Amino acid sequence: MTAHSSTASYSSRAKTGWTFRCTRHSRPGSAGTRLPGFRPGQLRDALSPGGGLVKVRCMRRTLHLWPLDQACDAHAATLRLHLGATAAAARRHHLSVPELARWAESSITELHDGPLSYRDLQERIGKQHPATGVEEIPLGIKWAWESGHIACRNTATSLHREARQFALLNHAHPGLSLASDDPHAATIRLVRRYLRAYGPAAEGDLLWWSGLPRTQVSLALAALRPEITLLHVHGLKGEQMALTCDIDQLRTSQPLPDDHVRLLAFEDPSFKGYFTTRSRYHDPAHTTRAFNPIGEVRATITVAGRIAGTWAWDKKTRTVQHELFARAPRHVSRLIRLQLDRTQAFLRGEPC
Repeated sequence: MTAHSSTASYSSRAKTGWTFRCTRHSRPGSAGTRLPGFRPGQLRDALSPGGGLVKVRCMRRTLHLWPLDQACDAHAATLRLHLGATAAAARRHHLSVPELARWAESSITELHDGPLSYRDLQERIGKQHPATGVEEIPLGIKWAWESGHIACRNTATSLHREARQFALLNHAHPGLSLASDDPHAATIRLVRRYLRAYGPAAEGDLLWWSGLPRTQVSLALAALRPEITLLHVHGLKGEQMALTCDIDQLRTSQPLPDDHVRLLAFEDPSFKGYFTTRSRYHDPAHTTRAFNPIGEVRATITVAGRIAGTWAWDKKTRTVQHELFARAPRHVSRLIRLQLDRTQAFLRGEPC
């Protein structure tokens, strides 16, 4: 599977991956602590017509924000996965795929004159088809969106809220097409981007991150065999994969300093990239405190790249609450407090 194998004492904290991930919980605070000078309007502008990001349902059937030039690969590689889930939901309501497609076409037709809110789109389709059941229209809209024909934006004026608006894809993101006739090639490119962002990583990490069937991932890895090196990372079990072109950089990477403190979001993309090698960034003794029952990482406080506690925004009191898993050194505690205060001020700046 690899061009060659090597063994090295790389730090398991030397590299943290980063892709765009869309979450509704703690997202603004995380962006504020990660990106110096970040303003909420920047995210809204990036998702507006002419912006550089698009919201796509892809890996593990969850929502991600992707740069426009990469979104088609994420969509095409995972299309069968999330359309299959929607089709299964439709079958529970006695709807066939052809029926879903017809309702999706109704959604597309209603959007030709311009974008509509979710409620307005449902009402317009309902007026055209007054005898419909409760689930047909929402599932048809979902099928049109997940097929890549329409786009969904959050047009709320605050990152604390969501106001869904649907539009034709070429209206919301002029020039963008999510159509692809080669999902295998798209999967290869998606896996390559994963290894660039998250390597060294195990195959189990990649399977968790992508949510793709093992057969599909294995075929992509086989195609990438000349580009991959297997290696051993100090502190991690088994062989890890990395792109050969990244090996020199990995050899010289240094662990994050002990006073590196960050507040990260629920399902933060760095942690979303690993599963079988999660010990690189958390103590297994704190798993139930750091992760929810279905394995999603909570909003966390990290020190030197490892999870040291959790945090949450309390809507009622408009304050940031937190819990540390162990007492931190005094100078680190001061830095944590500083991050908490900054995040609280940032979140208070957004309208309720």
